[in-house]
Amino acid sequence: MEVRVKILVTALCHTDVYFWEAKGQTPVFPRILGHEARGIVESVGEGVTDVQLGDHVLPVFTGECKECAHCKLEESSMCDLLRINTNRGVILSDGQSRFSINGKPIYHFVGTSTFSEYNVVHVGCLAKINPQAPLDEVCVLSCGIFIGT
Repeated sequence: MEVRVKILVTALCHTDVYFWEAKGQTPVFPRILGHEARGIVESVGEGVTDVQLGDHVLPVFTGECKECAHCKLEESSMCDLLRINTNRGVILSDGQSRFSINGKPIYHFVGTSTFSEYNVVHVGCLAKINPQAPLDEVCVLSCGIFIGT
């Protein structure tokens, strides 16, 4: 259920700065921040049918597995599996990071880590968008729309 995404454009949100400064939290470091972005699907893993190679997508930090009780309710956005977790830092399928340097893990941030040129994201944390949408404007939708600002 994993998708490799090439990040085309990303934005800096105050939330990234907050977690970089580690205010009021126990940080997971080192990690790649970023959660407002637009990308293009580079490859898809086993079981992925919602997106395909070349699709334009927005990584979103509050995903939908489509299987849990919350996802089956129209009015809920609190997926049991993919709900926002700032301390997880790993991919759910195997509990490992997809980033490393010199054999040591670099952790994910809210399932998106958009400050990386390439990323691996659970398919439930991607929203397919129109490829004609303006690059420099649409990336902020992956945060602002999902939190209602």
